Amino acid sequence: MTTLQWLSTEMLTGKVIADLPDLDGDSGPITLLQTMGRYEQITAALPLPTAPENWQRATLEGASTLILLQDDVPVWGGFVNRSSRTEGDMVQLSLMTMEGYLDRRFVGDVTFSQVGQNDIVTSVINSYVKVGALPGIPIRVQVTSGGSGKLRDRSNADINDKTVYSFIQELAGIIDGPEWMIGWEHLTNPERYTPVLYVGDRVGRAATPGLAPNATFDMPGSINAFNYSTDFGSGRGATSVMAVSTANGNVRPQSPAQTGTDFNRPTFEYRFTPSTSIIDTSTLVSHAAGKFAQISGGTKVLGLTAIMSDAPKLGVDWSLGDDIGYQIGGLDANGKDTVPAFPGGISGTVRAIGHQITLSSTPTITPVLAGSDM
Repeated sequence: MTTLQWLSTEMLTGKVIADLPDLDGDSGPITLLQTMGRYEQITAALPLPTAPENWQRATLEGASTLILLQDDVPVWGGFVNRSSRTEGDMVQLSLMTMEGYLDRRFVGDVTFSQVGQNDIVTSVINSYVKVGALPGIPIRVQVTSGGSGKLRDRSNADINDKTVYSFIQELAGIIDGPEWMIGWEHLTNPERYTPVLYVGDRVGRAATPGLAPNATFDMPGSINAFNYSTDFGSGRGATSVMAVSTANGNVRPQSPAQTGTDFNRPTFEYRFTPSTSIIDTSTLVSHAAGKFAQISGGTKVLGLTAIMSDAPKLGVDWSLGDDIGYQIGGLDANGKDTVPAFPGGISGTVRAIGHQITLSSTPTITPVLAGSDM
């Protein structure tokens, strides 16, 4: 039996403000999203008849973070970004995962010359996001792998008005750039729930070769629904990728096209601008190579929905970035396919790049898996 609990905490300190036992979706079950390396927004509603007396402080915009616990383990958190009230007895809330706070803080004048990419992320977070000269959040950085990381040259001028979020996104977007995400931890003396930014050459656990991953979802089994999608649309699939920056007069910095051999498709080109401030061609090449590695075969995403109480536990058995096993379909005792959409069944090990939690009468969790082994 899974126990779920909502807490409101102070965004500045992580200290608990109140329990919010009846928090729900604004038009049906509440759905929570989290994805590696980017922020997500969701909506919720708090019924006032059963709200705590200090509900106004517990839902104060830009000051309160709502944390979902599963069996006392924090599995999702988002700060209150917006609220609205009417003549009714519900407060409508817009919540944003903590990655979104990084898009509200700006990077000043910095220069990194041959500095490890994980150290660059750590420095920027500690200088411009963590509690310091300006009020910030009680975040810490945990390097997951790679030590200091690959050496990089990076600089920024305050006049560029570049947010911490865009700075890290740009660094993460190059070939072999750092992976990152924000999770949560429970601290005591005093009791509080605070964010942790995980960064490294890889975030999450890789399956040990020859062994099954720590968590496996299967159908028949813990999975009660799934969705498998493949996409070769613009930005989701290409055989030729170029990274460009902003033109200076008649000259535009750009990378050579990154291409590969595909005997099944004609040329599909994709051009994108990772940042308008990049003037170094080698940096643009790294961005183009990184994007090409992601989309050269198209984008394949597998979502597996399982009842939370039956599924491997998020934050215990698996976390974002981990390798997750899956097994869908196969033949029954009569030699018939149990899942007709996959004749003979499919199985494999791929990475969890996101998850969706739906808090209906029977809560479910959907790890979103992406990789070439699908």
